[in-house]
Amino acid sequence: MSAGPQQIREGVIRLIISSHEGDISVSDIEAHGGVLEAVNYTSLSYIRLLDAIENEFGAYLDADEGAEALGTVDGIVAAVLSELGSDAA
Repeated sequence: MSAGPQQIREGVIRLIISSHEGDISVSDIEAHGGVLEAVNYTSLSYIRLLDAIENEFGAYLDADEGAEALGTVDGIVAAVLSELGSDAA
């Protein structure tokens, strides 16, 4: 899949919303600076998200490596771009 940073970001946000165990929106995520813990993102949601990212983008993100970076939208987008070999992060 050849996608630019903006498409990756939009896809990651869509996957964050769909893997969350409750109702959240883009505005909820943005209101909390993209910090997933602030929108009550659970460990099960993270597992679902990482699986969805791997399925959609073909990027494997290890929750144990760089767990802190994976706690924000920007961190996740940067990790996906890095995993895909893009220097556009």
